[in-house]
Amino acid sequence: MEEEIKTWSAKGGRPKKEAKERKDWRLNLCFTEDEYKALAAEMEQAGYQDKLGIYAKTKLLTKQGTVPHNPKVLFAALNKLSPELKKVGANINQIARYVNYLDKNNMVDPKFMIEYNEHFKRMAEVQHEYALAIKAYLRSITK
Repeated sequence: MEEEIKTWSAKGGRPKKEAKERKDWRLNLCFTEDEYKALAAEMEQAGYQDKLGIYAKTKLLTKQGTVPHNPKVLFAALNKLSPELKKVGANINQIARYVNYLDKNNMVDPKFMIEYNEHFKRMAEVQHEYALAIKAYLRSITK
């Protein structure tokens, strides 16, 4: 009969961590009121609201001593913005279909078409600038 490896215990509780995942050392720090306020302001600016332990550990372990911004804050903002951009895109598609219908049936003034195309190009430029700004930001925090 083969011996089975027991991975579950009737005692329950959290499974034991492997040796490389265990945190054996604890560091206690004391700050003055001004030092703590400065650290808290720095932490909040970097996007680590109410996560002092994570921020302090990251700050201690980075080589330059500067903590990159928390990407979770950026992703949360982008997640809120994404549905709004989809709505704008849907509205632009509806307008474009209607303008094309009017244009095919010679029901629109050519001056209007020129102005519409200029606005549409400007909107595309803004969207491109937006994408470039996000990419530049993401590159700056990964360095």
